[in-house]
Amino acid sequence: MPNVPYVKPLEHLTVIDMTVNVPGPFCSTVLGDLGATVIKIEPPGGDPLRHSPGMWTGINRGKRSIVLDLKTNGGREILGRLAQDADIAIEGWRPGVAKRLRADYESLSSNNARLVYCAISGFGQNGPWSQRPGHDVNYLALSGYMGAQIAVEGRAWAPPILVSDLVSGLYAAIATLAAAAGSTHSGQGAYIDLSMTDSALSLLAPEIGNLSEDATGDIKPNVTFIPHYGVFPCKDGRWFSLGIVHEDHFWDRFCEAADIDSLVGLTFQERLDRSEEIATAVHAAFLTRTAADWEDTLQQADVPAAIVNELHEIFASPQFQARGMFAELGLGKFFRQPFQMSGQAIGPDSPTPALGEHNDTILSELNYDRADIEKLRASGALGPVETEAAR
Repeated sequence: MPNVPYVKPLEHLTVIDMTVNVPGPFCSTVLGDLGATVIKIEPPGGDPLRHSPGMWTGINRGKRSIVLDLKTNGGREILGRLAQDADIAIEGWRPGVAKRLRADYESLSSNNARLVYCAISGFGQNGPWSQRPGHDVNYLALSGYMGAQIAVEGRAWAPPILVSDLVSGLYAAIATLAAAAGSTHSGQGAYIDLSMTDSALSLLAPEIGNLSEDATGDIKPNVTFIPHYGVFPCKDGRWFSLGIVHEDHFWDRFCEAADIDSLVGLTFQERLDRSEEIATAVHAAFLTRTAADWEDTLQQADVPAAIVNELHEIFASPQFQARGMFAELGLGKFFRQPFQMSGQAIGPDSPTPALGEHNDTILSELNYDRADIEKLRASGALGPVETEAAR
């Protein structure tokens, strides 16, 4: 699949991204890959995520960077001008901070009634926890996500991906696009209050459906109680996933491929009734062969099963290569969006910006002349420009 051109259905939209770290930038990456012009407003010193280069490049490609000190009058003036022609604005401060900086919805929409403004915070703009500090692990703890882990594994642990950060970024993309679509008809923008903890909570919908007001911790989440659904160690020390749920035909095929004929023909309920026996048999079977052997055997048997790929192996995946899921830009690899439109890919076409790389360009587009720009720089309203070598 060629690197360019990508389909750009949102090329008519401009997004002001005032956020740092993960949730807001992940949202604006989705919007940018879809064609929106994303102006990333960074504080003096830049987005703290720049100190983690791999994470930074993963969710900030294709954006324009301008450094503004929003504690100065000049910085706030520039932000106001940017907001006049913007379609979407995203912020990620603790409730109340945006208003103090005059970067809140009321201030920025005063000259742009159609502005869609999304405020992403840990707990939302109201409620007893609204001013409580937190990070991903805390939101997962309070939402019940980690309670589900305890029900399965007997303990909670911080997952290897930032679940609430990423899902709140996706919800922010959905919400802002929905509001922007509505704005094209009504001419009226919207204020979106998005909670990261609520976002994590929303992922528990199937589990919540199983609960009652007096429920205890005895309920096993979703399909984790099924003895032939899980991840198992193989003879070579690698891990293998088996995804059989209620399907009797998949179970029979697995048993035949695994040479455990004595368990062929058991119904789903019979397998649940004999959970401990089934789990022991499955575990023992996987230990008899290597993961690569199981991958070949169970694919041929048409069983929902798969080897556990390590992170460094994903680039060589024939499936991801066939789908064109990775793009080379500058010095790094970038993922494309996990969908296509009319057969065309959705993805980035420029690398991540240096800090303040587009300061002068953006200000010129706002009709600031060279003298104005130098005055703003002298006043401290603008941050320094990072050189290409320092990127």
